[in-house]
Amino acid sequence: MTEKVRFEQRDNLPMPLNFLASPEDLAAWYAGGLHRSLAQGERALVISCFDTRRAYGFDLNQAAQAVLRAVTDILYSHPEAESLTVFCGDGESWRAYRFWWNMLYAEHKPEHGY
Repeated sequence: MTEKVRFEQRDNLPMPLNFLASPEDLAAWYAGGLHRSLAQGERALVISCFDTRRAYGFDLNQAAQAVLRAVTDILYSHPEAESLTVFCGDGESWRAYRFWWNMLYAEHKPEHGY
């Protein structure tokens, strides 16, 4: 399942206009979007992540962990999903999401400079 996930850094992604109070709220928001996409027949899923310290005022590392656990649970429970692309809107989110992906799901842990 983990081979279905890839990460890309993309500049100038539009940040969602919503208020979320915690990393868990953010994870639930992403999960809801993925469930809607699956219900509409989408099989190549996408989420866009940002530095939550600036956007919402909560820790980026906690957000990355919560979001990755939530989206991974969806991929495990929905084998029809063919892929998940995680677009990261800035370098900080890209580093955090890649770091936590490797910490949580990589078979062999690479060296990290984070």
